[in-house]
Amino acid sequence: MRIVNIRRATQDDVPEIVRLKALLMIDGWPFDIELDDAWRERCARVARQLLASDGYACFVIDRVEGAGPGSPLASCVTATVEQHLPGPDGSGRSAYVGDMCTEAEFRGRGCGTALLDAALQWCREQEAGWVSLFSTESGDALYRKAGFSDEGPFQHLSMAL
Repeated sequence: MRIVNIRRATQDDVPEIVRLKALLMIDGWPFDIELDDAWRERCARVARQLLASDGYACFVIDRVEGAGPGSPLASCVTATVEQHLPGPDGSGRSAYVGDMCTEAEFRGRGCGTALLDAALQWCREQEAGWVSLFSTESGDALYRKAGFSDEGPFQHLSMAL
């Protein structure tokens, strides 16, 4: 399948972005979750805020080529770029890629690769010098093929607050 309809998401795509985020968490997270209407409303509100900000991009593929904003989506990915204090050799801009989700019937057709390429290109255009992500088990091969690794000069740590 040739992927030709990658586009930036708009406010009209928010319901579908929320639907795909729910699918990602239900199908891809390593533990069970329950999502309610309050979560969907909160997620939609945040998605609208993010889509209006300069440091955020969401790339999507329509289920039907050329359908456009507000139509059902086959796949999506998000990217965020933040400014930090720079080191001696960089801009101090770092990126985070997340929320990659492809409907089951569209998997294996290059959607994830095409969307990841679009997100990484946008990150480069934003002058990010580094990009990170969290991978589900099913996404690991895609990200490693693109050049992501768990090796590097720093160890990634996290904690819940």
